[in-house]
Amino acid sequence: MFQEINKFTELSFKQDPDNYTVLLVITDGSIHDINRTIDEIIVGSELPLSIIIVGVGDADFTKMKKLDSDGTTLTSKNGKVSKRDIVQFVHFN
Repeated sequence: MFQEINKFTELSFKQDPDNYTVLLVITDGSIHDINRTIDEIIVGSELPLSIIIVGVGDADFTKMKKLDSDGTTLTSKNGKVSKRDIVQFVHFN
């Protein structure tokens, strides 16, 4: 999903540099491939993109909270670092 939004955002920005993309993700579960997700968010951190993740219910959202790198820098397994914090996670009951 994040790879597709990165492509969409890049194309949208090329068409009009004033475009900015906001992705809203509403989920009741967790991410299964956290490393790939982190890699794509790091790519997205160089684009005009913000991601809001809303966790609904009682699932374990530990991985989602990791994506919201408040107070830390999101870093991939190969050491690539996010240019900026583009993810906000909110737990909704």
